[in-house]
Amino acid sequence: MRYNVAVLGGGPAGTAAALQAARAGAKTLLVERYGFLGGNATGALVNPWMGHAWADPHTRQPGSLIGGIFREIVLALRARGAYGAPCDRAAFDEQQLKLVYDTVLAAAGVTVRLHSLLIAAQIENDRIATVDVFGKGGAQRVAADVFIDATGDGDLAALAGCSVAIGRPADGLTQAMTTSFRMAGVAKAELFADGNLRAARSRVDPLFQAARQAGRLHYPYRDFVQFYDYPRPGVLHFNMTRINRVNGLSPEDLTRAETEGRRQAAVLSEWLVREVPAFRSAWIEKLACHAGVRETRHVKGLYTFSHEDVAAGRKFDDAIARSRYFIDIHSPTGPGFDHEVPGAKGAVRASYAPPPNDWYEVPYRCIVPVGLANLLVPCRAFSATHEGAAAVRVMATMTALGQAAGLAAARAATTRSSVAEINAVALRRELGYLDAPPELGEPW
Repeated sequence: MRYNVAVLGGGPAGTAAALQAARAGAKTLLVERYGFLGGNATGALVNPWMGHAWADPHTRQPGSLIGGIFREIVLALRARGAYGAPCDRAAFDEQQLKLVYDTVLAAAGVTVRLHSLLIAAQIENDRIATVDVFGKGGAQRVAADVFIDATGDGDLAALAGCSVAIGRPADGLTQAMTTSFRMAGVAKAELFADGNLRAARSRVDPLFQAARQAGRLHYPYRDFVQFYDYPRPGVLHFNMTRINRVNGLSPEDLTRAETEGRRQAAVLSEWLVREVPAFRSAWIEKLACHAGVRETRHVKGLYTFSHEDVAAGRKFDDAIARSRYFIDIHSPTGPGFDHEVPGAKGAVRASYAPPPNDWYEVPYRCIVPVGLANLLVPCRAFSATHEGAAAVRVMATMTALGQAAGLAAARAATTRSSVAEINAVALRRELGYLDAPPELGEPW
């Protein structure tokens, strides 16, 4: 099989890349290991959308920094009654998201191959000539003019021999993993009596702390309660499990992470039902089908995004995404968050978010790996430091990176040029929303 553009990985970045490439006229293939699209948004139950929220500094009217395909997906979810909860505007129903992805990709003419795993790459000179994907029918070889690595872990980049780093420089440890889960049967009217998520958490957290201190709950994995509203009656989303010292590139570690994450979810949910009134009739309604992996490889690209770019609210002529999400490092070794960055004289305290009422941008060069002429890496394995990646890795921003990669790949395939030769300033203009003020109001 031969395509203009082959996208490996069907998460938020990969789906956006394939959709944009096809709409730009490229014959496009999207390969995904599961039986559905959406990656961490659907398989790992990561919720809500983050990385795009914006509020007008004068009126405080909510809005979004990210437009394009991300906006389109949100509008499609809203039309299905699957976006936004009373106490969280950005919460979404991931089952409906699967249907949205199926619909838009089919309409664009993308060839989707599910239940297929990337296993090998063949290199000719400085280009990926073909890749092998494995499914129930055995291995199949795919040729393309341009390849997009949206695997999250940079699997194709690694197979193709790109230079990569793993985790933080000091010891190679990566951010903790999390098994997200949902509870149904929650008395949400009681819990959200004043319509405020922070207040709802503050009702549960003192009970959590008291139960731990008294020994009724052994839960050293997180040191505070974290749940989110969900756009269905009686349902809440939990991001409270934490699995430390695991490597998402190790089958043994992944196995431990899956079983340990489910065990932690059971411990916490059983305590909630026992001791928190709003949960007395609740139960685990859904466990993520795989643990959420926040970090593995970082591919060396033409530019390495860092914490300085976040803290300075740095802008770029070749920007392909913008965000104001903070540097969010779930500690590889404990229940807290690592908010120190290496300095000349050891660890130094630094800003972990852009300046007030400002945002940062991510340049195209971050998704262009060194050494290959026809590969783009718009997933969390993009070229960044441990700290820089911790800000950009969230799904709304990844959708923006994916859309830009799809457009660049289609242009490179059409012109028979390398991805590094794409006019990224023109690419930014063509994406449109990056030079416009943040959009306010609906659907955000």
